[in-house]
Amino acid sequence: MRKGDIEFRYSDCNKSHELVKYQDGGTCYVVAFFRKKKEGYDMETVGDRFFNDHDAWIVGKHALLFLNAIFDDEEE
Repeated sequence: MRKGDIEFRYSDCNKSHELVKYQDGGTCYVVAFFRKKKEGYDMETVGDRFFNDHDAWIVGKHALLFLNAIFDDEEE
């Protein structure tokens, strides 16, 4: 899932879902991590990066809803 320069993806390196922001030249940095807990997924932001980008709010909200829907299906 992607909006503007923010992307929600699974990282093989971190073995978790993450929110990244792309910069010029194709490089990117992590804005937030999504961690699976006992009752669903939690989002852990990296500093103020998440709060400084409007698109991160939008993609992060939908990513959290998506992951928690999958979690609920797995629990049933």
